[in-house]
Amino acid sequence: MKKIEALLILQKSKRDIFSLIDLKKLLRIESDNTAYVQANRLRKEGILERIAKGVYCLKDSRPADFEIANFLCRPSYISLESALAYYGILIQLPLTITSVTPKRAKKIHAGNIEFTYSHLDRRYYFDYIKEQSFIIATPEKALIDTIFFAGYGRTVIHPEEWVLNNINRKRLKKLSEKIESGIFRNYLNSLKIF
Repeated sequence: MKKIEALLILQKSKRDIFSLIDLKKLLRIESDNTAYVQANRLRKEGILERIAKGVYCLKDSRPADFEIANFLCRPSYISLESALAYYGILIQLPLTITSVTPKRAKKIHAGNIEFTYSHLDRRYYFDYIKEQSFIIATPEKALIDTIFFAGYGRTVIHPEEWVLNNINRKRLKKLSEKIESGIFRNYLNSLKIF
């Protein structure tokens, strides 16, 4: 397939990120090996950029890091420090992109960015929204997730650094009641947010 033909097909798909399976389908390639060879060829020709193993984007339209985070582990949503920073609750910008997933916890390095995915039980996997081109926890749920993980010693928090002006405290309280954990409840109460 010619370079320009592949570019037009990929642009027409309206996707920002492509897996090898996506490339195989879109470019009508029969085998996985041929899809891999074609992806490398398109990379060398300046059409594709490799984001991570088996994940690509068009060279001239790299997606936002949060969109990449959602794509690298599905299902997942941006939460914890990244969401808190996004909403202005946490002033410092985290060094990694943090998400939660009902799947196993993992870390993925893509270029010079680290994406971390913390396991969250499926019954607590709720209250997220589509924002621009990515999925992120609501401000209140990002705070709940952070407190939940801190209660179990899976993250360290500094509540004195939080800016909670834009948090809906009634909504926060209502969401916190859905978390059936004594450890979470005790830790939340010790923070005296309400």
